[in-house]
Amino acid sequence: MKKRCSILLTYFILAGLTSPSDTKAGREDTLCGAIKERFVFWLWSGAAPKPDPKRVAHLYNVETVSFTTGDAKSLKGYKLLARDESGQSVPPKGYLLMALGNAMIADQIIGYLDPFARQGYDIYIYDYRGYGKSEGKRRIKAIVADYKEIVSYLNDRYEKRLLYGVSFGGVVLLNVIGSGIEFDAAVIDSSPGRLSPYGCPQYLDPIENLPDDASRLMVITGDRDQVLNENMTGDLRRLAEKKGAHIIKGAGYAHPFMDASEEVHRERLGRVRDFLFGTASGAQ
Repeated sequence: MKKRCSILLTYFILAGLTSPSDTKAGREDTLCGAIKERFVFWLWSGAAPKPDPKRVAHLYNVETVSFTTGDAKSLKGYKLLARDESGQSVPPKGYLLMALGNAMIADQIIGYLDPFARQGYDIYIYDYRGYGKSEGKRRIKAIVADYKEIVSYLNDRYEKRLLYGVSFGGVVLLNVIGSGIEFDAAVIDSSPGRLSPYGCPQYLDPIENLPDDASRLMVITGDRDQVLNENMTGDLRRLAEKKGAHIIKGAGYAHPFMDASEEVHRERLGRVRDFLFGTASGAQ
């Protein structure tokens, strides 16, 4: 699995992704080669599991949700309803939106975020367009545009605004943040710093989208990550630290949700949880 993810990431980077314009016309245009971009996302989606409602059957506080994009595509996902630490339903203090890695789907990951809902926040997670049950074609331009719209929609409905992006999801969310959309705290876990050395436009680079004041960001990298190594993630972590971000260079951390032990996985998610909700409450 790790070897396949690494190979797929290489294909993804070499595709030379293009501008995340969010105009309605041409949102799904293929801008890095009619065959090449389609092939890259076909490979990635093939690495993701098929949707399976049984994965969420044990979650009594989960709802299915959908979001209609500016080009009329329906994105499917899940919402975990806010609870307190004892598991009782409470009015939400805010929301957390997670942006997935490029070989993940929503029902595969939502259960891991149940402890986050116990902080009193509604938790949202969507399949990217063309993944799982979501409509549309798998295009970087469209995916970034979709998440700008989702964050804007949620920001209008909640007081506190939290973001969590893993791997490719960190690329997406840093482009959203770089567009100027408001947020209270964000975690970027194991995302590459640059895509431009591989032919991508510089303005897509996550490192170019870091805010000047990055104190509301946490950036995580892992020293056992076999999908994205230090050469690909280190420059983002180092610049983020200079700009005031909270940094974790995780000893024993692999790629997100691929850690070797349950103990390391729980510790990692605990640090994500503590930063997001501590920052939102002013405790950091």
